[in-house]
Amino acid sequence: MEDGPLARQTAALFDDVASDTLAPGAGSVAALTAALAAAISECVALLSAEAAGDAERAVAKATEQRERLVLLADANAAAYEEATRSLARDAPDDAVRDARLGSDLALAAYTPLSIAEVAADAAELAAILAVGASPDVRADAVVAACLAEGAAQGAAHLVRINLGMSPDDDRIGTAQDHAERAAAARARALGQTARD
Repeated sequence: MEDGPLARQTAALFDDVASDTLAPGAGSVAALTAALAAAISECVALLSAEAAGDAERAVAKATEQRERLVLLADANAAAYEEATRSLARDAPDDAVRDARLGSDLALAAYTPLSIAEVAADAAELAAILAVGASPDVRADAVVAACLAEGAAQGAAHLVRINLGMSPDDDRIGTAQDHAERAAAARARALGQTARD
């Protein structure tokens, strides 16, 4: 059987993710998942211009989210590689190594925190679109909210892991807030489908 266009377009990405190299890792995949959710929202808004009210604004917002998430995917891959290299560096003693690693992981937490935030924003936009979308694409908006919520949850988990040496860091709570906001948006979107 011949590969279809999606298989050909995504083959290199899937091979990179499935490889034994350091990046792209799960954080980058979470960002790309949320970017796809934002792209679905763009499509839903375009196809719901009459039903969705201010579709132009929704399209612009979804486009901005998608573009930012793609940039965050690359940034996360770079931060992940740096943190992994930190593990391999020689240090005069365990305390120096642990301090360096803690610092690198704390820096690496910023990118998944941003991913969680923008993914939650994407979930909220998708939930709004699920209410006002054309019935033909309402289910697509719900799927976008579900994808974005999964990405926000995954990114928040990575923040917790990266800050494991600093469990009182405020970013852990902030990431969890983003994940909860995304979960609430997903629930609203699914609730809209239940009412249809």
